[in-house]
Amino acid sequence: MERLYPRFIILHHTAGHDVPALDIDGYHARRGFGVRVAGPEPLVEEYIERGFERTDGGVVVHIGYHYLIRADGSVEKGRPDFVQGAHCSAQGMNFKSLGVALTGNFDFIDNPHGQKGPAEPTGAQIKSLRNLLNYLMDIYQIPRSGIIRHCDVAGAATSCPGDRFRFKL
Repeated sequence: MERLYPRFIILHHTAGHDVPALDIDGYHARRGFGVRVAGPEPLVEEYIERGFERTDGGVVVHIGYHYLIRADGSVEKGRPDFVQGAHCSAQGMNFKSLGVALTGNFDFIDNPHGQKGPAEPTGAQIKSLRNLLNYLMDIYQIPRSGIIRHCDVAGAATSCPGDRFRFKL
């Protein structure tokens, strides 16, 4: 596994209900997104304690995002930062970006009345997103121009993170 050195942060919505990272891990497992993480040992143990799948010499993490922000603003870890994502294949972004997803479906056409999860980001999600982005930009030296919505990546045929995702850092 090649180590990830992120130069971008890609913003997503989950297009669904407010569920924990482990639920999304199960969904992404069915899509074949798994990657084995062999270490460091404390990290492997942390993932196993959180319910991720143990494997010989490590743990399998299927969730394609690196971070998940729940409706209440809590931030859950997805893939370790040093592991390639499975969230945006266009322009090879999985190899050079961190994926941050907010739970909810922020597409008006797909989710006009919120039956498929929160219809727009909550204030708590936006506050946590802002804090997380500032932290990640600082530790990885990613400029503001490196924060991109999934739909703005050339070749990404998606509306993610939705037309009701109006975020400015």
